[in-house]
Amino acid sequence: MTHTEAAKTIGWDVDVAQSEKEISFFRNVIIRTLLGVNAFFVMISFGVLGYFIRPTDGLLIFHYNVYFGVDIQGIWWQVFILPIASLLFLLSHMLLARHFYVQSERIAAYLLIFGSCLMSIGIVIASVSIVFINY
Repeated sequence: MTHTEAAKTIGWDVDVAQSEKEISFFRNVIIRTLLGVNAFFVMISFGVLGYFIRPTDGLLIFHYNVYFGVDIQGIWWQVFILPIASLLFLLSHMLLARHFYVQSERIAAYLLIFGSCLMSIGIVIASVSIVFINY
């Protein structure tokens, strides 16, 4: 057996996309890791807001600008629109990523889920900022 034949039988000469062809979307390690990180940040956002924000009759401050002061206020339950939006973005990106993954566009699927992860991190930062402003 020559070196080239041995490499082909071991799988060193096989393209990465071809080697993962048999793995389904939810069994892929990268997808599972990114979805787990996403779910963690969405739960952190819900948890922080649920722990610190209580039902009240007054308005809460949602955004503070250095130049103009308070510019967005709302009712207590409107704070939860941010983590719900994060969850909706995660679900929509997951469905679109699954569509790309089935069509062998693995990189596009990874980038969609990673983009959703970055958005979830931004929403956690916004949630903590809202709690910091109102607490």
